[in-house]
Amino acid sequence: MIDFELIVPDGWVQIPTTADTARVRARLIDELIRVHLPDSLPRDKAGPYRRMLRKELVAATDDASRQGARSVVLPLREFNGMKMPGSLVVTVLESGNEDEDAEAMLASLLEDAGDSGTYLEIDGVPAVRMASVVDTGRLGRKQPAWRISYYVSHPEVPGVWGLLTYTVLTDGDLEAEPVQAVVLVFDVIVSSLRWEERIAVPTEDEILAEADAPLARLKELEEAGAAGAVKTAETAEAAEKSGQVKAAEAAGASHEADVKRD
Repeated sequence: MIDFELIVPDGWVQIPTTADTARVRARLIDELIRVHLPDSLPRDKAGPYRRMLRKELVAATDDASRQGARSVVLPLREFNGMKMPGSLVVTVLESGNEDEDAEAMLASLLEDAGDSGTYLEIDGVPAVRMASVVDTGRLGRKQPAWRISYYVSHPEVPGVWGLLTYTVLTDGDLEAEPVQAVVLVFDVIVSSLRWEERIAVPTEDEILAEADAPLARLKELEEAGAAGAVKTAETAEAAEKSGQVKAAEAAGASHEADVKRD
């Protein structure tokens, strides 16, 4: 089976969305929610967030599955207190046309894209990047979003393409620095694409095994973040107490000086 790999940053997950992975997808979503929002959290506070996260993950993966995508890549962790507002849909297209000219196809795509299209190479393979602004009304939003699509040709098999499309939500300012930073992160992920040939379709156990390392890393990051928050709170409390002690000492010293003067 023709496929490709991507390098995904810490705190991001790649969830399979092919029709034969429905069961393993549900198990992965359950595990992701358990890692991101552990059972140790108060039920009344964590419950609404669990339901919201499940709704987002199920909606994103179900939509990708209907489109015939291989997987969805999306961030779960916040970065500097900001939730990364985007997701990447990964698809392999196979036209079956062994005589297809990749360069001619890319030239046609660039012509249709106009100024929003860019020719580039990914891992030495010809590709095209196309950017557009899309309406997000169907998501219940009024602000526009960026949609970036990459068509990456296979280096050896004519008629096989990698289609990677990511969407980045905005607050209305398409050129805002945080928005452009998120776009750049997705571009870097796409640039890590490497084609590979799988001997067979991976089993559920193999998919879960592949997900173990990212899940474990995500758990480490979540625990480190929680520990950091506790440490920050303890440091602040210690600093406050220290300040109170120093103030008391200063007040005592001042009183002692007044007594000596008297």
